[in-house]
Amino acid sequence: MKKAIIVLPTYNEKENVKVLIPQIFTLTRASEKWDVHILVVDDKSPDGTSQEIRKLQKKFKNLHLIEGEKQGLGTAYVRGFTYALKQVHADVIFEMDADCQHPPDLIPKFLTALEKGADFVIGSRYIRGGSIPEQWTADRKFYSIMGNLIARFGFMSISVHDWTSGFRAMKSSFLKEIISDMHGYNGYVFQIALLDKARKKGLKIVEVPLQFIERFEGSSKFNPSKYILESISYIVSNSPFIKFVIVGLVGFVIDFSIAVLLITTFDMFKPHANAISAEIAIVSNFVLNNFWSFSHKKIDHSTYSYISKFTHFNVISSGSILIQWFGMFVTLHIFGDKMLRVAIFSIPSWIIYKMFIIAFLIIPYSYVMYNYIIWNNSAKA
Repeated sequence: MKKAIIVLPTYNEKENVKVLIPQIFTLTRASEKWDVHILVVDDKSPDGTSQEIRKLQKKFKNLHLIEGEKQGLGTAYVRGFTYALKQVHADVIFEMDADCQHPPDLIPKFLTALEKGADFVIGSRYIRGGSIPEQWTADRKFYSIMGNLIARFGFMSISVHDWTSGFRAMKSSFLKEIISDMHGYNGYVFQIALLDKARKKGLKIVEVPLQFIERFEGSSKFNPSKYILESISYIVSNSPFIKFVIVGLVGFVIDFSIAVLLITTFDMFKPHANAISAEIAIVSNFVLNNFWSFSHKKIDHSTYSYISKFTHFNVISSGSILIQWFGMFVTLHIFGDKMLRVAIFSIPSWIIYKMFIIAFLIIPYSYVMYNYIIWNNSAKA
């Protein structure tokens, strides 16, 4: 029989845990496949939460308790995961709030999803069948929805809908690999960072509809300004897409500079000049993307791997060169080669055409091709 442990971080949750813990054990005790444990990680709650857990331990043998100083949600989870891995030797580890906002009847559904091949299961409020409390204030709804949209589009991971849900289950093998990297993350950014690492590891992520309900006892610890700032900071620092855009801007400067040099100094045919400048920018992009944007799945350190991947990169990137050549040729033919007035400046029309071609054709094409072909984990040389 496999072991699953539900980690419940607590701070002043005495009234909630005395209701939640018996519910969980009642729902899971009939399982023939899973030996379910609960681990309460209490941050020395002054309301007597730990004392209540000790009373419940007399009734439930699979109930565990560890205590520590109040250092935030992320630190509590790291302590809990470490205990679950080393002391309980769990096969599956859950994250779950102790405030009764996460319905325990979803636990069997999470376990079923894991049995069917999922590596990481999320209780999602933002898929069909999921919901957030109607009584939430408008600003709370805004922060929650916007935070998840920023994460989804910041990481260009549209298929995952709920990045900040605190109701999850994951295989312990994944946590063993990444737990040492989770120190220092707290609050909602902990949830974003954990899911980001799961996605970068190529885990199979499944979402189960979660109807999130308002807490019955105690007060929310949600801090909106801190939540937004920390989340944006993590996404900007760790998103391959945002790094890719920055690299693209560097390539953009290189591309334009070379094109202007070739056209103004050597009077080169504009489509040819733009094709040459694009190739030079492509070399720059390859190096920066490999060692920065997609560093979590960079090419193996061997000459053959670099040559092989750089060849593939250039073949794929030749699409960018062709797009630039034909785009420039077509726009010059249709709209003409002339000077355009922009505010107080006169700008050659080909520069405007090039900007639109790069923004609306080259960047989307390049990100998809580079991310899913060149730096695909399964496609390494």
